[in-house]
Amino acid sequence: MNAVEHVYAELAGRGIDVFTCPLGGRKSVCSADGFIGVNPENFGSAADAYTDAIHNDGHFLSGAFYHPYSPCTVRAQAEYRADKAAALKYVPPAALAEQCARGRDVWEIADYFHVTPEFLWRVWHIYRDHMR
Repeated sequence: MNAVEHVYAELAGRGIDVFTCPLGGRKSVCSADGFIGVNPENFGSAADAYTDAIHNDGHFLSGAFYHPYSPCTVRAQAEYRADKAAALKYVPPAALAEQCARGRDVWEIADYFHVTPEFLWRVWHIYRDHMR
């Protein structure tokens, strides 16, 4: 079982239905009703798919959902909360600090955690802002 399948299996174990479906240009959609629709064709890499999976888990962990027509501020807040919950679970601060102390660069650390470098930068900002 690969990393993405592991996340999806854990979600399924919590009663969250994950299924593939055509979503146009979107990678995935998730709903507080307990489902995630995924379009695997829209992922550029395994890290992209894993990052999306853990971000969606973050929505369920944090309860951060919004309606499609919500104002941008509401959507941004929910996305931030989902990223923060995913970061705390999948890229814990102590593990990130350990990788940094080993002198690894952002790409090596992203590979270590199976996430995209862009997500890792968001994690860094979350921890930086959270620790102030």
